[in-house]
Amino acid sequence: MVAWDVAVIGGGVAGSIVSALLAQGGLRVILLEKGTFPREKVCGEFLSPDGVDLLQRLGVWPQLEHVSSVPIRTLTLSARRRTIQCVLPRAGRSVSRWNLDHLLWEYAQAAGVEAWDRSPVTDVEGNFAQGFSLGLQRPGHPVQRIHARVIMCAAGRQWGRRRPAADAHHTRRPQFVGFKAHFQGVELDQRIELHTVSDAYCGVVALEDTVVNLCCLARTDALRRAGGTLDSFYASMLMQNPHLHARMRGAKRLGPRWTTVGFTYARRPMPVEDGFWRVGDSSGMIAPLTGDGMGMAVCTAELAAATALAAFRGDLVWERTTAEYARRWQREFASRLRWGHRLETILLSPRLAILACRSLGLVPSLIDLVYRRTRRWSGPELQGGVRQSFAIAFDSQSLPPAEGARNSG
Repeated sequence: MVAWDVAVIGGGVAGSIVSALLAQGGLRVILLEKGTFPREKVCGEFLSPDGVDLLQRLGVWPQLEHVSSVPIRTLTLSARRRTIQCVLPRAGRSVSRWNLDHLLWEYAQAAGVEAWDRSPVTDVEGNFAQGFSLGLQRPGHPVQRIHARVIMCAAGRQWGRRRPAADAHHTRRPQFVGFKAHFQGVELDQRIELHTVSDAYCGVVALEDTVVNLCCLARTDALRRAGGTLDSFYASMLMQNPHLHARMRGAKRLGPRWTTVGFTYARRPMPVEDGFWRVGDSSGMIAPLTGDGMGMAVCTAELAAATALAAFRGDLVWERTTAEYARRWQREFASRLRWGHRLETILLSPRLAILACRSLGLVPSLIDLVYRRTRRWSGPELQGGVRQSFAIAFDSQSLPPAEGARNSG
């Protein structure tokens, strides 16, 4: 049975970054991914300034910037016949998930991570105190087991070794479908647009010159009312929102199919479950197209890596490390999730979206409030120690004393 300091499940943005940071800190890390890269993923493909800052510090941003990336400086919101345009407090960047995920997967390997694709985890045994045993099913191989001192799950919101049966409360929650495609022949001029219709909304962002990503979120019952297919629902959205119709006039979809995903919000945010740490969407998913999912994946990965490295160095009492990670996660991201879901409620209702357009027109500074609440890091741990702890060397003094820290004096 092979022993690792940390096993990371899921090789997307959060999984690859946390693996690389841990390996750069001197730990033995294995990264397990059930699929392969590159691949498309349902995503708004907008990265906030915080996410860009970290990718620049990692040294991978220049490669992305030259492949496909556009600075995003303004936001347009439309609801029926009303529209408003706002200047973003800080410019973000568009980024292709096809390129980003593949680049970060390769970056993790260059940092010393043992990365296995096509290696789904079949089961997990053990706990944080004694370590974990993982079963893997690799192509052409019998099920094998590896051992890891710590497990970090970055495999999305649905993954878990134990799933409670759905109760009546969960089954009453709305079900959603997310879908995206790239279109050619649309010019946005460094702008991201959110277009709302009844029980759905979509984001449009430029990836390069005249190529844009159109990503939508819709309630499944709205999809059924529109004919039950994504093409029929897209046509319905164009009819409901004249601004979206004007934007996509003459656009040609690249590829014959939509990329899709279905989900509900039946699972509450959970940074720790069954003894292993969750990062990215696995810990808590911010409402799509209202916050910054990729930025949050980057931030949670950095926070998890900083906390784990402090534990392995002895700066945190091992038995309290998991609770400390959960505390820091809740402090930094719980409010961000709540604000994201409030915004989603507005965007799913044309009446509320019209009110939002009017409010932004009267008080433009509201966009600053929304942007900070869904994206900005605010805690001193992140503004100071944690964000500085990944420069080149991992200085144990860069982390502030936390609950349960050992007295080194």
